[in-house]
Amino acid sequence: MRLVAWACALSLLVVGCGGNDAAATCVELREPEDQASDRHVLGEGTVEYQTSPPTSGPHIAGPTPEGVLDAGVPPEIQVRVLESGGVMVQYDDAVVGVELEQLRSIGSPSIVVAPAASPLPARIVATAWTWKLSCSAVDLRTLEAFAAERPADAPGLD
Repeated sequence: MRLVAWACALSLLVVGCGGNDAAATCVELREPEDQASDRHVLGEGTVEYQTSPPTSGPHIAGPTPEGVLDAGVPPEIQVRVLESGGVMVQYDDAVVGVELEQLRSIGSPSIVVAPAASPLPARIVATAWTWKLSCSAVDLRTLEAFAAERPADAPGLD
C-alpha cells in the first residue's frame, strides 16, 4: 500500500490517482507554444496545427463559447478559448450515460465541454494554453484540478 501511494506521489505524468473511476488514468503533457499563436485567421479550416487537439496557434477573433455544447468546436475557436484562459474538455463518442453527465457537470463560463470535432488521442482530452490532459475515463477531481491550475499560462485575449 505504501509503495502505491509513493508511486502516485512521485509520478509526474500520471495524475489520475484516486479519481472518480479507479481505472481512470490521466496523462498530462506540456506542449511547445506554436510560433504563430499571435496570428488571427479569418475562417475555419484554414490552419494546420502542430498538435491535435491544439493547445496554441492561430485563432479566430471574437467571442468565445462557454459551458456545455452539443456540437464539436473547430480548432480555430478552441485556441481562442485557450488564449482567453479557458479550458476545453472534449470527449469521443464512446463517452455516454453517467460519464457524459459527469463531464457536463463541470461546464462553466471558463470550462467548455463539447464532443470532439476530430479524433482524440484518448477518450477525454482537456486542453489549456500549451497543456493537454488525456484521460481514459472521467476523473472529475483531476479534470477540475487541471482547469483550476493550467489556465494561468494563457496570454489573454489579444
